[in-house]
Amino acid sequence: MSPNRAQGQNRAPAPNRARMSRGRGIIQQLVLLISLVLLWLMLWDSVTVLTVVSGIVLAFTVTRVFYLPPIVLSGRFNVWHATVFGLWFLYSVLYASVEVAWYAFRRRAVGAGSVIACDLRTSSDLVLTLIADTASLIPGSIIIDSDRAMGILYLHFLDCDSEEKLRKAKAQVYHIEELLIRTLGSHRDLAALRARPDPLNETEGGRS
Repeated sequence: MSPNRAQGQNRAPAPNRARMSRGRGIIQQLVLLISLVLLWLMLWDSVTVLTVVSGIVLAFTVTRVFYLPPIVLSGRFNVWHATVFGLWFLYSVLYASVEVAWYAFRRRAVGAGSVIACDLRTSSDLVLTLIADTASLIPGSIIIDSDRAMGILYLHFLDCDSEEKLRKAKAQVYHIEELLIRTLGSHRDLAALRARPDPLNETEGGRS
């Protein structure tokens, strides 16, 4: 058998490749639409017929009218790490809610807030967005800005006026990043996670 014929047998027909490409594109669009609807529900903090329908309409309008950079999905999803992330997120929201509520009743004044910069390990726009959303949904912290090209998030934390509290705030953001990378990050993100296991000390001591 000639090499050309062998290559022709191993190569999928062009129509099949086109159908596979269209199928992946449809799946990515559905994931994007569902993600936008979930983000809309999280922003409203309410699941009703009105918020769901308006979220679907808004997501469809945004993806059709406005240009969005393509979102590259990793193709992996770890159920165990997703469960760990969900439980940790619920605990963090509950704990931070009680802590922020206590600030309103205690006699001592609330310490000054601080803006921190976190040099993330992920190169995924989707993971970066999820990190920013997760951190903002936990009471006491809010996303201010992001540098997509450099992979840096800027966040404001309440009552963050000491070196220990600054380290704790940064550690929280890096922990969110680690949980999300282990849940749905790409193999490239996982490699970056192994290469930089402790970015907090890198930030303070300088990256090599």
